Amino acid sequence: MSPRRISAKKFAIFALAPAFALVLTAETTVRLKFFFAHGHDWNYLTMPFVRGTFGATDRWMAPKDQVVVNWQKPCQDRAVYSNALHREAPRTFDENCFRGDRVKQQKAADEYRVIFVGGSTVEDAQSDDEMMTAQFKRVWPGTYRGKRITVVNAGKPGFQSRLILLYWGSWVRTFSPDLVVYYEAWNEIPTDVKWASADRSIAEIGNRVHKALYYRSLLYTYLVEKLALRATSRERFWKIDLAQLRTSFTQLVSDVRSRRARFVFVTQVIRFPRMWKGVDTFDYHAVGALLDRMKADGQYVYDMKEISALNQRLALFYTIDLCHTESVPVPVIDILEPVEALGDRGRDEIFMDLGHLTVKGDQLVGRLIAERLSLPD
Repeated sequence: MSPRRISAKKFAIFALAPAFALVLTAETTVRLKFFFAHGHDWNYLTMPFVRGTFGATDRWMAPKDQVVVNWQKPCQDRAVYSNALHREAPRTFDENCFRGDRVKQQKAADEYRVIFVGGSTVEDAQSDDEMMTAQFKRVWPGTYRGKRITVVNAGKPGFQSRLILLYWGSWVRTFSPDLVVYYEAWNEIPTDVKWASADRSIAEIGNRVHKALYYRSLLYTYLVEKLALRATSRERFWKIDLAQLRTSFTQLVSDVRSRRARFVFVTQVIRFPRMWKGVDTFDYHAVGALLDRMKADGQYVYDMKEISALNQRLALFYTIDLCHTESVPVPVIDILEPVEALGDRGRDEIFMDLGHLTVKGDQLVGRLIAERLSLPD
């Protein structure tokens, strides 16, 4: 090899060394950021050199056209810190992927079985003893006509009426509940609008560099997904599909009753005042009109939290109307007024975000449902 060729190689190495060092530093920084942000999960530091998983799916081994969010693994027991107890406490699931009382598919003759269905606000982030359904059971009677009462938590993150119907039909109904308590309205708004579009954008990248780095370099993956989301940032969601909600909800009620179980709808509470921009958000017609005006207003600065809250009220009060207009009325357990009476400061104490409850919130909501939900005569 000629001296000139050796010199050129050395020059290239020295020239690229700073850039390589910069990329390596950035890769390390991003990995450390996610390591500390996700409970010191070592997978963020070791993947793909050591196989591991992130959230519900293996981030690094996921299909190239899939954007994976760091959701918690479903049905995974873990310890959560209790602000009330000032220590860690267990948050567990049974073999059926339910929380609450452990049950078998075959219901015992001496058991009266209550199953709560809904989204993450039912499944709850709190420990076994502090979650809303446990607080409900603590207040409700322990027996009914000589039968012991079991309370099962079948909530699942992100589930709205359509998914609750599917989950009921494919699994929950095989547990033969005597009473089904429905607590959901927030998830009717799709939470994956931007993710779905970003998914499609990333899927269109087919070059070798992308295939070599995506889900292998955390820096590359982070930048690609960030850019894809930014490119779809103009997408806006405005109003839920009321026809779909009506179909799913009425089918669920019908199927629950066909199995001789009682169905009760509970009004889901959120961290949002009743009056908003001069509109009574307990009137779904008025909320729908407000959303239409906001969409038509070219000066409106899109606020996803505001849109989510208004659509939750739209879904909630539309469902209440369904409960009142069905040929066989659905009992509605209304717990909105006591939460509304707390005011902004009081609501701040019982919510972690728009709809998920603190331990204090779980205590309040569980007690309110128990006090208003009576056993049949």
